[in-house]
Amino acid sequence: MVRSEYSDRELDIFISEKIMEKKGTLFYTSNITETWQVVEKMMHKYFCELKLDVFLGGISGDLWVASFYSPRKCQRFEGKGRTAPLAICRAAREAYSGLLGD
Repeated sequence: MVRSEYSDRELDIFISEKIMEKKGTLFYTSNITETWQVVEKMMHKYFCELKLDVFLGGISGDLWVASFYSPRKCQRFEGKGRTAPLAICRAAREAYSGLLGD
């Protein structure tokens, strides 16, 4: 699997199969248009709210922090990344796993 600091194909596959319930894989972790489909799915199917922050000059290199909050479970699931799409997808994976126990 191709993995770089700006994308993660293994995560793209997880998002596609588990969250989006689709065959075939889009570039969710590197394309904000495709990432936004994930956000919409998380909002409508899993009833989560998205919070997205950027930290300029962060020492870790992870400039973006995304979190999905589930009011039903009173839980927040967080992901970090060098890009907004990567952070959002990491947070979506954490939320999916935390909410469904996968």
